[in-house]
Amino acid sequence: MGNSVAGEKRIFDMLVGLVPDDAVVLDVSVGIFWTYVRTQYGSAVSATAHRWIEDPPGAVIPMAGELCGQKVRAISGLYDSASLTARSLANAAVSASFPSSEMTGTRIPGRAQDILTSLCSRERRHIALIGHFHFADDLRECGHTLDIYELEGRCEPDDIPSSRIPELLPRADIVLMTSSTILTHATEEILSCCHKEACKMIVGPTVPLHPCLWAFGFDAICGSVIHDDEQVSRAVREGGNHKQLTGCEKVNFMRPAV
Repeated sequence: MGNSVAGEKRIFDMLVGLVPDDAVVLDVSVGIFWTYVRTQYGSAVSATAHRWIEDPPGAVIPMAGELCGQKVRAISGLYDSASLTARSLANAAVSASFPSSEMTGTRIPGRAQDILTSLCSRERRHIALIGHFHFADDLRECGHTLDIYELEGRCEPDDIPSSRIPELLPRADIVLMTSSTILTHATEEILSCCHKEACKMIVGPTVPLHPCLWAFGFDAICGSVIHDDEQVSRAVREGGNHKQLTGCEKVNFMRPAV
């Protein structure tokens, strides 16, 4: 499976270094569930993470009301804010700075769940889910060993606190992480804890679709492409959830050698 060659560099830092100098925010919406940004190069959404990690008291988004017209590089520093809302904005802006057509790998239609099912079809596997996924019960019913890791304070019965990832994650041969780990700055640490032969997947609209992510060792990158900017922007402003973003299409990319 894929091995990381990216060293200690963060995914976001590598992406920022590739953002065109003239990339400018043309439209932005910060909703209850999603943050949407459009530039002249593309558009993207990112989870509005304050729903599950509260922003610190007094947190604000700098330049709110004046974001349109700002260069993406100028607001990329918000990724290191204590506010996850601000991090989401920075991530969406950077993600929107690359045309989705530049993404490489083998494009596979369908859901990330279908890819996972295919990987597990021949034998029982030890699967680690970083975050909650609706198909967890289906995996258990198929006889797979399942570990679900969640942030402390959000654990449900039988969940494993994320603090135990360094200790327990190496035993999994398939690791599927939510793309929201990008906002909690946890993605790179999770990857470093995986067994070197494990299949590593990242899933969700928050993941940037850029070929540089392959350098971090992913075997599958499952995100979203926006086809109808007007619908997505409006739905985000009106508090729409993922099912209400009908202008988005789920897309999956596999490392060709997998």
